[in-house]
Amino acid sequence: MGVAEKRMFRKGIDIASKQVDGSMLGLFRILWGLIMLLETRWLWIHTADFHNPSLFHFHFTGFSWIRHFPSVAMTELEISVMMLAVFFMTVGFAFRPAAIIYFLGYTHLFFSEAASYNNHFYLIVLISGILIFTRADNSLSLYQWLRGKGNLPEKSVPFWNYLLIRFQVIVVYFYGAIAKINHDWLIEMEPIRFWLGNGKHIPEWLAPVVSQEWFVALAAWGGLFIDLICPILLLFRKTRIIGIAVLLSFHLLNSQLFRIGYFPLIGIVLMLVFLPPGALRRFLKKPIEFHKTKAPGRIAMWIAGAYIAFQILFPLRSYLVPRNNPSWSDRYHFFSWRMMLREKIAVADIHFGDPEMQQWLEDRPSLFPRLSEIGNQKMGENPYFLRQWILALQSRLDNFGKGDTPIYLFVGCSLNGRPYYPLIDPNKNICETEVSLFTESDWILPLPELPVDYEQIKPFNNQIRFSNEAIRKYLADNPGPGTQFLNEIPNEDPFPQSE
Repeated sequence: MGVAEKRMFRKGIDIASKQVDGSMLGLFRILWGLIMLLETRWLWIHTADFHNPSLFHFHFTGFSWIRHFPSVAMTELEISVMMLAVFFMTVGFAFRPAAIIYFLGYTHLFFSEAASYNNHFYLIVLISGILIFTRADNSLSLYQWLRGKGNLPEKSVPFWNYLLIRFQVIVVYFYGAIAKINHDWLIEMEPIRFWLGNGKHIPEWLAPVVSQEWFVALAAWGGLFIDLICPILLLFRKTRIIGIAVLLSFHLLNSQLFRIGYFPLIGIVLMLVFLPPGALRRFLKKPIEFHKTKAPGRIAMWIAGAYIAFQILFPLRSYLVPRNNPSWSDRYHFFSWRMMLREKIAVADIHFGDPEMQQWLEDRPSLFPRLSEIGNQKMGENPYFLRQWILALQSRLDNFGKGDTPIYLFVGCSLNGRPYYPLIDPNKNICETEVSLFTESDWILPLPELPVDYEQIKPFNNQIRFSNEAIRKYLADNPGPGTQFLNEIPNEDPFPQSE
């Protein structure tokens, strides 16, 4: 490292370790905690299904070792402890132990059911982890009140407490923009067109507007522009307030147009960390005590540097696999901030190499791994989830000496209004497939060039529109082991007229 680089590095360290007003971080802690109370309540409501250990749950690659507690009661106890922890976080008492408990609990539940993955759930894990290392309780907290019974000045915080959260927010928007630079979003304006035209929860006063073509184009291109430009605006002091105003309007509008949980609230509250740290101080009568600046230790710098590098590099992996379309194959779709890019409709049919296996299993339905509600919804569209489920079934069959039975999957999938096409090679025995870290799996078929138009797959709730014709055509062009099941595929019109 040259002299100039060392000087810049030292300047960066000085800026990060500079002591600033912690009141805005304290306000963020309070509002974040209130949202997390709502989020944890949502987890409690869905415990019996999403986190029931008696059901089969999907896992992220490399995290199959993370499992639910052995009973629903224990999971409910875990969530109860989380609610107590987030209460202490919100009021600012025993903040760091409470933050650690909440982070561990939420992260455990997040990794216990991969089918419930949502980008804002992942963001909660990250922000909750960052908060552990901050001094968000140095202001507007019960800890500070008890410390001086209201008479002592509040403590300052290192500027990196704000900067690390700011960095994480900018990463989310930046990669959200990069992911939108594709044909479906910019040219076909799907699935945004479909959602705006079929959203039953859209307010009546907005419904006549959002279905118009100009609004669809505004939503698609405007969404890309906001995700791409706002991170730049947030970086600079003179333009920061413009970026904040745009994002506040963006999240308020999204809350009316889409069902995306608490993400609009989370996005709005995260804007607080971009405001000047002392902006709230003029409304507070308490003075603030600025401490002497202390540079972070070498270990802390290495940890922060590794985290920043990971957040920058890890989302890029989906672009490094040749011919990869994460929206279709789900290859590296998770943890890459690929938000609101797809509407997948899929139906899977299972076939066994042993012709007597189907009847044998029908007499023993308990052998089929039972899925959670969210798992049942997501399995058909995710080839890796389907493979996990099939391998779990094979393991159970192995207990009866039938584990070597070949299993084939006929999965018709429609992406963003395309005609149905086989997602998985129907000639591949799923039990013999492998997952590679660096190349696309050969048992997942690439998506060919197909026209995008939702009219060709309506009505969406009619499973007969699962394109058996697509499976038949593929097997006719690519004969193999799956061809033996052609006679078992219904030969109906794949696109019947709705009544």
